[in-house]
Amino acid sequence: MNAVTSRAGTSAQYRNRQLFGQGAHEPYAWALRHGLGTLTLRPQMEGSGIGPVHFKVQDWCAPASSGEVALLRASRGPVLDAGCGPGRMLAAASALGLIAVGVDTSIEAVTRARSRGAVALNLSIFDPLPYEGFWGTALLLDGNIGIGGDVPSLLRRVAQLVRADGSVLVEVDPLETLDISYPAVLHGAGSRPSDAFPWSRVGSTALACHAAAAGWRIVKISVIDSTSRPGANVSCPTGRKASTGSAGAPTTVVEDRLVCRLVRRA
Repeated sequence: MNAVTSRAGTSAQYRNRQLFGQGAHEPYAWALRHGLGTLTLRPQMEGSGIGPVHFKVQDWCAPASSGEVALLRASRGPVLDAGCGPGRMLAAASALGLIAVGVDTSIEAVTRARSRGAVALNLSIFDPLPYEGFWGTALLLDGNIGIGGDVPSLLRRVAQLVRADGSVLVEVDPLETLDISYPAVLHGAGSRPSDAFPWSRVGSTALACHAAAAGWRIVKISVIDSTSRPGANVSCPTGRKASTGSAGAPTTVVEDRLVCRLVRRA
């Protein structure tokens, strides 16, 4: 079996699974179509002890933040944005003179990205992609290290895509040791959920272990201030700055965003 056939097989397995925010009430597509609201990612099973993550759709649809632009300034092109959403990072990269292409399994996301003048493909990162092995930087922001619910496989796939002197930007969970994979659902307006899909969340310490096994190492961790849009609200017990309400229940907290830059291990 050659490499292309092998990757196509991986893609077929991926597509047989449910995808982020899709199916059932299609909350991801609805939210992007309207450009507003809050999406909540939570475990499919109640009582798992895994806290939800809340995403502000307006932030995804707004221009990239100053912190995100700084990350791109320190990056080499061309840029591949995995799970590009409505294309804010693609637009920012283009404004900096970087060639950038996004991939997303949601046609609504791809349509929004293209409306910004970006190049976006309605594909999974596990699909055969153009210029494999020649990308200068791959982006796994906004929790997209969780794509497919298998961090080691995702990091190995990115290693096939990025050239030897390239890098990967991975946004991680604020809890450094967090390392979980689980069936998740996405809720939109009125708590209407998507179908379940496999997802993962990792902190920087856990990412370092997975990265080493896939031939990567962390060379820098950047902090993007939570006041610098966009951001996610992470509910305890997975957040660092835990606080409790009057009844002792965990409250939702806003965390600074942590982004790790990975390069090849020597």
